[in-house]
Amino acid sequence: WAQQLTTREALEKAENDVKGAESLLQEREKQIRPQESRIAQERAGLENARYDLSKVRIESPIDGIVTRRNVQEGETAVIGTMNNAGTVLLELADMAVIQAEVEVDETNVPHVQLGQRAKISIDAIPDKSFKGHVTEIGNSPIQVAGAATATQATNFLVKVMIDEPVPEVRPGFTCTADITTATRKEVVSVPIPAVAVRELVYDANGQIVKEPRDPKRRRTAPASGGGVETVASAAELKPGQTRKEVEGVFVMRDGHAEFIPIKMGIAGDKYFEVLSGLQSGDQVITGPYNSVRGMTDGDLVKVDNAKKK
Repeated sequence: WAQQLTTREALEKAENDVKGAESLLQEREKQIRPQESRIAQERAGLENARYDLSKVRIESPIDGIVTRRNVQEGETAVIGTMNNAGTVLLELADMAVIQAEVEVDETNVPHVQLGQRAKISIDAIPDKSFKGHVTEIGNSPIQVAGAATATQATNFLVKVMIDEPVPEVRPGFTCTADITTATRKEVVSVPIPAVAVRELVYDANGQIVKEPRDPKRRRTAPASGGGVETVASAAELKPGQTRKEVEGVFVMRDGHAEFIPIKMGIAGDKYFEVLSGLQSGDQVITGPYNSVRGMTDGDLVKVDNAKKK
């Protein structure tokens, strides 16, 4: 048309053909979009079917043994939902990794740290202990359903990993663990039965007020058997004096027992570490707990060198 090689009618017909083709293209594009969505849905359905097919055979992600099977052949297994738990078919355990779950009292759990060494004793395997280390420490106390809060002991869950194989062990065995929270070497220590609690009077300078020994005055033990010696009543205290219950031991001085307050460190199975209070050469009096609890300053004592049978 620009070079005057065609007619006006041919030009308009060509333009109309182009417009018609463009409209047809837009219509076809609109039809493609639903088809693409349908194809995506079919592809998702195919992947879902493949996933369901892969679950026909249930395989364990770990190597181990079956410790419990809850469903027998022919029984119905319920699929779990958000609010209802599904059927637990079976339980598997990796017996190569043994973990002991122990309860630690609230007074001892602050001293427990990750990696500390432990010795585990299993009731079903007597006369044998196993080495382990602490792997987890609970941050909240163990909740016991139905137990009264006032009478419930506050314990924390501590998990100990056993470092050696235990072929005879089974899940659910009862065990105890001794966790080593601290170690001391070449320190002063006293036997646990030698430690007693006494009530002493201190002056304003923090020094112990020694009362003259009266042979006729005897210790009065409370009905509860607490073993605290009565030194002075509240009416007998002078200005600036205070009464405190302290831990200490009886030492032998010139054939008599003398109570010496001590500061204790860590505790072992049989001994307490003594940080201060005793001097080199002191002879600590020990024996049955009731005997030490009933002693008072000035009691006559003698050294028993007889060997125990």
